[in-house]
Amino acid sequence: MKFFYHFSKEIAIIIDKLFGTTIKKRGGNAHRHILGKWSGVRRILDPFFIRLRYKIVGTVPRDLKLHLGCGGKRFHGYLNVDMWITDATDVICDITKLPWPDSSVSVIESYHVIEHISHKKIRNTLTEWNRVLALGGTLILECPHFDIAVSEYLEGNESRLINVFGHQRNHGDAHFYGYNPSRLMKLLGEIGFDDFAEASPQSSQSFDEPCFRLECKKVTNGL
Repeated sequence: MKFFYHFSKEIAIIIDKLFGTTIKKRGGNAHRHILGKWSGVRRILDPFFIRLRYKIVGTVPRDLKLHLGCGGKRFHGYLNVDMWITDATDVICDITKLPWPDSSVSVIESYHVIEHISHKKIRNTLTEWNRVLALGGTLILECPHFDIAVSEYLEGNESRLINVFGHQRNHGDAHFYGYNPSRLMKLLGEIGFDDFAEASPQSSQSFDEPCFRLECKKVTNGL
């Protein structure tokens, strides 16, 4: 699935050779534009073929594991899913509307993603993740600890403003909501998750900002 990522680089190289530009060397806008266009195509094709496969085959996969919002981080043994093509992605799709059948996934992991989803959409998104998880399936989430970030800001650490609002380096890099463990557990409990456990964060972001890790199980179908 890395073909499209590397294909865009090859196109940039060809353009450089033909026109004497330095798009590939500079990582220029053309390269990102190509990736963006291919990502848009893949967001249509990938879900279509996944749904078509299960409609034709008629069987639900076993032990499917999803890494949602993977960015450039690839997890071995998982389908790495994102909106954009990167060197890590296996499937390109909107993670708020997944193409897999009901109860077909054993594990979902998502790191520093939910804070980038509007509070108006997060309940529906987590309900969708509940839908594809099998009963007893595991959901693992990591995200910034809003309360600690605000507390440290009030104590004089102004860098925590970035942790609260996001780096905003590109589209989608802003934070739309803040969580603490109890607030997230309450929301997940209303959707159909239980057996909550807090654990030490494992994401690289935990070195730069207050974060928390929440693990839970699907106990009922989402509302």
